[in-house]
Order: sequence, then structure tokens, then C-alpha cells
Amino acid sequence: MRVADKWKDYELLDCSSGQRLERWGDVILIRPDPQVIWKTEKTHPLWYKAHAVYNRSSSG
Repeated sequence: MRVADKWKDYELLDCSSGQRLERWGDVILIRPDPQVIWKTEKTHPLWYKAHAVYNRSSSG
């Protein structure tokens, strides 16, 4: 496993139910992550204020 610990513009804010809440600079994104298998409550306020949501296509 590689650790990306030198990224200054990236922050993982929260994750739940197959999704990651991330900050890239000033942009807040929600992206899928199949390794996020837990289903915790999405209490972080930025879950509802994201600039964009990436939806993975079922066809690839």
C-alpha cells in the first residue's frame, strides 16, 4: 500500500455507505469508494453542501 501523505490540497473529511466526502483545495466532492462498507450517519455538514457528486456508471 502506498501512502499519499505529501498532498497539501487534499483532505478526506468523512466516509459512509460506499462514498467518500473529500476536499480538494476549496472544492468539496462526494465520490464512490467500494471499500467503504460501513453505514454510519452522515453527520458532517458538508455532506449536504458538496460542490459536486460523482456517480459511477453501471456500464463502466
